[in-house]
Amino acid sequence: MLDNDQILLHSARVRATPVRVSSQRERIIQMKPVRITRVSVVSALTAATALVAPSVAAAETTITVATHYNQEQMGPLLACFDQYTAENPDIKIEFQQAAYGDFLQTILTSRVGGTSPDIYNIYSVWAPQLADAGTLDEPSDEMKDWIRANYGEGSVGAATINGTLWGIPTELSVYQLFYNKKMLAEAGYDAPPATWAELKEIAAAITTKNDQGVIERAGYVYGPSVANAVHVYYSQMYAAGVPPYSEDFRSTNFTTPESIEIVRRMGELFAEGITSNTNITDDFAGGSAAMMIAANWNKAELQSVYGDEFEATVGIAPIPNDGGDPGTMLYSFLWAVDSTSDAKEESWALLKWLNEAQGDASLSCTGEMLNDLGALSGNLADLASMDTDDSFTKPFVAAIESGAAKSQPNIWAASENDRTLRGYIEQVWAGNMTAEEAMAAADAEVTAVLSEQD
Repeated sequence: MLDNDQILLHSARVRATPVRVSSQRERIIQMKPVRITRVSVVSALTAATALVAPSVAAAETTITVATHYNQEQMGPLLACFDQYTAENPDIKIEFQQAAYGDFLQTILTSRVGGTSPDIYNIYSVWAPQLADAGTLDEPSDEMKDWIRANYGEGSVGAATINGTLWGIPTELSVYQLFYNKKMLAEAGYDAPPATWAELKEIAAAITTKNDQGVIERAGYVYGPSVANAVHVYYSQMYAAGVPPYSEDFRSTNFTTPESIEIVRRMGELFAEGITSNTNITDDFAGGSAAMMIAANWNKAELQSVYGDEFEATVGIAPIPNDGGDPGTMLYSFLWAVDSTSDAKEESWALLKWLNEAQGDASLSCTGEMLNDLGALSGNLADLASMDTDDSFTKPFVAAIESGAAKSQPNIWAASENDRTLRGYIEQVWAGNMTAEEAMAAADAEVTAVLSEQD
């Protein structure tokens, strides 16, 4: 089972003032890995509570929709469910919610018990093992063509495993450089860094320490979660023009010169006293850190903290690199249909309807829900209709629309491998290993796990 501090309450976006949401949400990939095999599916029966599919009335088809979003967050979609069933009286839609930390285990359990929902909203890195276990229904060619025509390249990539598209992308999170405009200006810099050398120079100029040598204001920060290291590393790899893994996801690019240099530079920030393990991403909102690489969902917390000074304080820029085109990473959730569903055709029809604007609406039903949550959509029409003209959001949208944002690698046993990678990166931060040693060791361990896939 999951440790308490490893469960991300991904659905805990509240419209009231957020409190330290950032460190919780970044734990999204810290869950203990669940290997989805026939053995693990059987054992799952006793490990979690199954999603119970409602009985099907004789005169109608029931479609069950399971998500980690709660009733309030699902408001726009629930209203759309009512509209859809009014227009299609032979269809009944049931909504089921499971906490994010339990969601994957619940999928396994429900399949063993024969109570699987028809539709899931899943995290993209679960897809390789769910698809391998035969859990997901492959969309029709017509549906795939519709998805590719209406969704950004990066979001389609997040829903694609070994060349097969498995679902409809929904919520996107994109990584960029966050910087405190006021801190940079006070240090004499009127623009964010474009290269890592510039970032290091600016960060060093901003960093302050007390009489005991403890950093009081860090020029740059990482954080305690897996994502604070691994997602940052992946983003920098894409910014350097090198994917973290081979095209078939069976080997890594951890030992390439670009990878070694990225991790070596991370270690320099620690070795030279520009950052430390006690200076973390939460400090950016606290006003004691100048820069970090993070995702767009931090906006709500930072707006709450800085209020009227948000625009004048928080800046967003592309990930610094050594020249070349911009690059970064995104991760996504997606709608998928269960392979054992008795209503596959009806489920895909519902999903298509939910992801197209109806009537005079400017947003699709899914887009309206994401917009209310302050999230970004992989649906290009929805993205164009969302309120994204502010200086904070524009760089994230530009990365999606341009294709600069590449999808998080949908590798086998992603959570396990990311935790391994985080561990070796930390060894470089601590000065216990060189970048070459750490990445060679990470490559060996991760490649061994990747070789286990069929």
